[in-house]
Amino acid sequence: MLKPILFTAVVAAIVLASEQPVGEQARYLIDKNPARTTSLIKSGNLTAKVTQFLSEANPPGYEVLINYVFKVSFVGSQEGQQSAKIDEAFFKKSFLEDLRKNHHYEGKDFKADHLGYADAKNLDGKVYPHCDKVKMYDIQQDGPLFDLAEEFLTGGDGGKIDNLVVIAHIYPTVPVLGGAKVDMSGDYNRMFVKAGGDYINP
Repeated sequence: MLKPILFTAVVAAIVLASEQPVGEQARYLIDKNPARTTSLIKSGNLTAKVTQFLSEANPPGYEVLINYVFKVSFVGSQEGQQSAKIDEAFFKKSFLEDLRKNHHYEGKDFKADHLGYADAKNLDGKVYPHCDKVKMYDIQQDGPLFDLAEEFLTGGDGGKIDNLVVIAHIYPTVPVLGGAKVDMSGDYNRMFVKAGGDYINP
């Protein structure tokens, strides 16, 4: 079953969003443009909400609940709900500030580069100027971020994604994720697959 939560688990790992994000929610819409999304995914949207602070987790983090509805070729409509735990450190302002300063981050689950700044014009016509453009790569296959992204790109069929890359446009007032625009890609069964989505301002 398709579990399309790439925009939540992966992007939340690199953005500041809010240092007290419980209760925030954001809706994302798939961009069907073939320049951004593989034709397998015909349409879709998801809503991400920060539901609670997990103080007893090691390390502490936030639970993010994702509700999604997607239409997929050969499969039809897929909908459901799933949660992800995002480390507290990645919600702090200092994380993105350090990435701007050093231009590079290396952690146990992924690496990230700050690619500079770019405007993001989204599907609802909203423009987010001077976003931080961030690239994530070398995402570890035994980490939770990779697992969630892999299920999205493969349709949950148990296949493996190689060379997973995520590029996000980060804007500080976007709730939950901070990601105004998010794109990911990788190699699956010798095919190049990709998916992109935009934050839709209510």
